[in-house]
Amino acid sequence: MPAPLGLFRVLSPDQAEWLRPDGAVQRGPLAELAALSSSVRLLLVAPGETITLHPIPLPSRKRSTWARAVPYALEDALADDIETLHFALAAAPDDGRLPVAVIAHAQLRAWLETCSAAGLSPVAVVPEPLLLPWQPGDWSVLLEERRAVVRTGRWDGFAADRETLDFILNQALAEAGDAKPQRLRVWGGPPPERVGTDLIWQEEGPAEPLLLFTTMAQPVILNLLQGPYSRQAHWGRRLQPWRAAAMLAGIWLLIQGVTQVYDYQRLRQELSTLQTGMEQAYKDAVPGATRIVNPKAQLEARLRELTPSGGGGGFLDLLYRGGQPLTGFSELTLRGLSYRDGQLDLALDGGSPAVLDRLRQQLEQQPGLRAELRSTQREGQVESKVTLKKAAS
Repeated sequence: MPAPLGLFRVLSPDQAEWLRPDGAVQRGPLAELAALSSSVRLLLVAPGETITLHPIPLPSRKRSTWARAVPYALEDALADDIETLHFALAAAPDDGRLPVAVIAHAQLRAWLETCSAAGLSPVAVVPEPLLLPWQPGDWSVLLEERRAVVRTGRWDGFAADRETLDFILNQALAEAGDAKPQRLRVWGGPPPERVGTDLIWQEEGPAEPLLLFTTMAQPVILNLLQGPYSRQAHWGRRLQPWRAAAMLAGIWLLIQGVTQVYDYQRLRQELSTLQTGMEQAYKDAVPGATRIVNPKAQLEARLRELTPSGGGGGFLDLLYRGGQPLTGFSELTLRGLSYRDGQLDLALDGGSPAVLDRLRQQLEQQPGLRAELRSTQREGQVESKVTLKKAAS
């Protein structure tokens, strides 16, 4: 649930009046208000003398163009240069007309700077006339000691000195024509004496302006904090000094991201190259291998098969003990070898029956080794197969 609104008016550069949560009106330095502002959303009441209200025909059908079109639509009705003025638009049109409030940039900035210096951050700045109670057929008048605030319509109103109120009010009644009010409601003092209407009604409600305004402050009907004065723009200005640092940080993060993507792609390529190399090494070490899933694990498993787990008889042991005698027989050529289930087969070419018999004898002389030799003759060439096993103990 949002915090309640706390209304306040700036009386001078360092003085204000505000409505306390208990309903009492307090006047004092802005610093005192700042100490109480944490529990409420502050709403600054903008004096009617500084603002003009203009319900105008819709400048175009496209809402996105209204903010640009409104200043030129009102240019002829304003005494000041439109470049020096701030134009605030109502949230939505009313009966085919767009309510607009106009105030000088310098005036609005001065209020906001005063608030900021005191540690205050109002959520809204609302034209004073639009905070008076109103209903169709009525005009409302709030009388203060030296000034008066008048609301003449849902989106119309003004403020004036007490000395000139009668004249301005009579002129407004004359200009109203058929839209003249049926009743003139007055708060804070006796009705004006020289107003040409017999429909004046004096209200007995609260005479304190802020107490009267608070009845109309919910919801906020037209907030001057728009465009460059919106809360989004306010935070944008606060973050302005950090934009350069944020841009540099963003560039650095972008460079880091690109670098990481590049490193990832490079490492992925290297991994693919290593994988291909490992598969090729496995194929070279294990001829005839067809299914390669994890060459490292598969090669380790094959090496465990070839490594003796006990006392001799493994591939490497049989290869050493069978290959050592072969070095003494230059007539023989090792054509190939295979190993399975503790048995090493050597395929040999060349030699003669006598040479092969000597080889078998040398192999069998090795303790714990059993050798079998079979030879055939094909097209004048002797082909032999030597089978080596661990001898049964």
